[in-house]
Amino acid sequence: MARLLALIAALAFAGVALAGNSEKDLKTPQTPWQRIAPEDQKVLSPLAEEWDRLPGYQQQRLQSAAKQYPKMQPIQQERFRDRIQGWANMSPDQRKAARESFQGMRKLPPEKQHELRERWLQKRESGGGAPQQQQAPQLQQQPAPQMQQAQPRPQKPGP
Repeated sequence: MARLLALIAALAFAGVALAGNSEKDLKTPQTPWQRIAPEDQKVLSPLAEEWDRLPGYQQQRLQSAAKQYPKMQPIQQERFRDRIQGWANMSPDQRKAARESFQGMRKLPPEKQHELRERWLQKRESGGGAPQQQQAPQLQQQPAPQMQQAQPRPQKPGP
C-alpha cells in the first residue's frame, strides 16, 4: 500500500520544484522519447509533447511508474491515467500550486492529511465531479501543537 501511495504521489506531483533536489538528481541524464519502450510510451502518452523538456530525474521516476502500470489493479490503472492526464492538462501556475500544496501536505500529521483529503473528496463529489483542470486543495497553515512540559512525579515515602 505504501508503495502504491508513493507511486501515485510521485506521478501526480512529478514536477517537484528543482530547488529542493540534490545536485545528483539534477545531473540525471535525460532519455529521449524515442528511446522509451513502446508500452511505456503508451502509458506516458499525455506527457509526450513535453517529455524532452522534463529533467532527467523526473523522466526516470515517470518511467519507473510506467513499468509498474501493468501490475496495477484496474482501478489503480484508471486513477494513474486520470492523474497523469490531469497533470498534463494543468497550466504551469496550476502545477506550481499543486507542488506547493503537496509539499505542505507532507509536513502535516497523518490525521490532518486524512482530514483534508476527506474534505477535498466530499467537496469534489458534491460538485458533480472534478473539473478537468482542478487545482489541488489549498492548505491552511496550522500552528504546531504545543507540547506540555512533564510535571515531576510526587516522590513516594521510603519504607
